[in-house]
Amino acid sequence: MPNELLIRGGTLVTATDTMAGDLLIRDGKIVEIGSGFEPSSRTIDATGKIVLPGGIDTHVHLSHPIDALGIKTADNFHTGTVAAACGGTTTIIDFALQRPGDSLAQTRQRRLSEVDSEAVIDYGLHTIVTDVRDETIAEVGPSVHEGFPSFKLMMTYAGKRLDDAALLKVMEAAAANGGICYLHCENDAAVTHLVRRHLDRGETGPYYHAKSRPASVEAEATHRAICLAELVGAPICIAHVTNSGAANVIANAREKGLPVVSETCPQYLTLTEEVFDLAHGFEAAKFVCSPPMRQQSHKDHLWKTLRSGEIQQVASDHAPFRFSDQKTLGRDNFTRIPNGLPGIETRLPLLFTSGVKADRIDLSRFVELVSTNPAKIFGMYPEKGSLDIGTDADIIVIEPEREVTINHEMLHSAMDYSPYEGMCVSGFPTWTISGGEIIVEGGDPQVQRGRGKLVRRSRINPDALP
Repeated sequence: MPNELLIRGGTLVTATDTMAGDLLIRDGKIVEIGSGFEPSSRTIDATGKIVLPGGIDTHVHLSHPIDALGIKTADNFHTGTVAAACGGTTTIIDFALQRPGDSLAQTRQRRLSEVDSEAVIDYGLHTIVTDVRDETIAEVGPSVHEGFPSFKLMMTYAGKRLDDAALLKVMEAAAANGGICYLHCENDAAVTHLVRRHLDRGETGPYYHAKSRPASVEAEATHRAICLAELVGAPICIAHVTNSGAANVIANAREKGLPVVSETCPQYLTLTEEVFDLAHGFEAAKFVCSPPMRQQSHKDHLWKTLRSGEIQQVASDHAPFRFSDQKTLGRDNFTRIPNGLPGIETRLPLLFTSGVKADRIDLSRFVELVSTNPAKIFGMYPEKGSLDIGTDADIIVIEPEREVTINHEMLHSAMDYSPYEGMCVSGFPTWTISGGEIIVEGGDPQVQRGRGKLVRRSRINPDALP
């Protein structure tokens, strides 16, 4: 007997439409959209609720190592994906970090061995390319063919940073083979110079982390990345845009018709540089991430770009490090504070509340930013990111007026704090459905470890980028 689920009486919202209707799901796929269906073996009454495609978070760091500190992010692929599901995310893309001398295939296989038996939702991998040799470039085409078309390139961080020559080589190979490069843009020389200046002055607290990475170093590197990509005709995605300078460079490139897309993150839309105030002392370490939060004017500009379409997606950049025993490693030196914030579970509620409920964006734009566009940018659309017949039944049901006050104890991450403690939000899902299976109900995860599946993604068509 087929495995059926009926979602009845809700308001269906996609990136293009809003309509009343029912969804019939069979064997993990949406098979009918309409009304008047006979009750199924399992029926969800979504009356008064919103039915959306499941969230897609294309920027997460689970079990991610920081070798210099001998630590990993606090969430593994089980706790992290449970938290994601409870926040309405049904697919993630994490990272496989190339070690010196390793092939790209070895890099991914090592990472997949960590994920396969742990993840509770579907997942993919970006390959972080750090060792650009002829053999590495020769693997770009096979990587795309095997379903891994995205390559993360770092313009800063010792041991991971690529110089401009290496960036050009990887971009050119990706462009020739249907791949896309995904860039962390900060000027490494400028950051290194500023870090040394602060440390030489004895300025060691977390406040100076933000001061060592001003908006200009991000804007310059973003401009340089786009110029290099244009030279070799490469599509690129700019990660975690935080400021108007970088956003304007991206907007200018898109006006020229270049295949450039970008993301921002909830922390840059809801927090400002005030979290680093000297008066907060070492507690400010909880907010250390790169790039850092900016002034209110930059935050306001990012919201404008989300409305206009100049930034195409909102990802979490979930990089969770506990305060008590991980962030405190940098108590006497801000460069040893592990970079990153938790956010995999709060991404959708924060954007729903600060965006939709605050009338900054509408519901269809919300779906675009958290689901449809991520699927399009990284080769998963329309199987994911839509509510079309025949697509994966990855769906969330939200009760828009239900409010929750965030505290880390009610979240499912292995963290001892949340950057958003005390914020009142709407948008946590009442039901999360992955592949036609209810995996979260009423905030309670009901899911088997390791049920998530690897998503082998399609070649990237630059002309189809949002």
